[in-house]
Amino acid sequence: MTATIGIRVYRVEFRQRGTGKPLSFTSELMEKHPRDFIEAFVTRNINIVNSREDERSWYFDRKKDNNEGIRGYVRYGTYGFESNLVDTETKQSNYRRKTTDVEEIPLYFDFWVPKNSQYCLVAFQSFQGRSCISLVSKKMSEDFERANQDCLMNFKKVMPSDLKGSLFYNAPIKKMTLIKNKSVVDPADKYLNRTKSEYVDIELSLCARRKKDLGMLGDWQAKMPANTKGLIEYAGIEFDEAVAEVNVGNRRRRVGVFGHNSDAGVIDITKDIDKGIDGHPTFASLKRETTNILGEFYRILSGSRK
Repeated sequence: MTATIGIRVYRVEFRQRGTGKPLSFTSELMEKHPRDFIEAFVTRNINIVNSREDERSWYFDRKKDNNEGIRGYVRYGTYGFESNLVDTETKQSNYRRKTTDVEEIPLYFDFWVPKNSQYCLVAFQSFQGRSCISLVSKKMSEDFERANQDCLMNFKKVMPSDLKGSLFYNAPIKKMTLIKNKSVVDPADKYLNRTKSEYVDIELSLCARRKKDLGMLGDWQAKMPANTKGLIEYAGIEFDEAVAEVNVGNRRRRVGVFGHNSDAGVIDITKDIDKGIDGHPTFASLKRETTNILGEFYRILSGSRK
């Protein structure tokens, strides 16, 4: 799912240090309401934040709207190496990138913060496999815990296949792809008469026949649980990841349902967004899709049936 526009949703919880007890947004242990903290954190980080150890940088570019949501872009970039920027048609070099130049891309973010709750939701966009979640969440947790000595702030990825009653949980699977990364055993060797195997990625796709499906997304994990190594085993092969193509309404979406890497839990919205002349998704289409996803997730997590 690397060449996609993806959305990852996280549940952000606040707990009492030492006991692990969940804290409500009105808890006296917290210096301020979580929404006020998030507002201040976004405002405080509108200038470039450098992670020199990782050679990464980021900053918030908040977009105000009538709903007064906490959303916008994280301007995320990498640096630390030189390269040539070459015209794809003429091969002419337009610019020689320096080690201090940042290749910056806009990644959408949206915080869903109820007035009275014990958690909030946040959606982060990825672009062709690139994401800034770990950098932002790490600094956010550190800043919160520094200001609230008796509290902890935790980010937990929300898996669509775990949300019973949601559109995703009950979505019919049209295709399931199992992925094994860097396998030292290449089945193609048997047919190509190669004597030396190289590392390869193996993908096994299970496709439903026309007008059929492979079952519901929420049932998949029960049908194919992880083995003692934490991997999916199918047809005698251990797989690291599983990606499902499911029908949600009149749309087919790719959803990462299993895996140790960051693709697990990713909702692919590539076919649902509009792109601008810069090749990136438009803000309006990202907001539309993300609002629908966050609303659906919050409805299920809060127990609401509206």
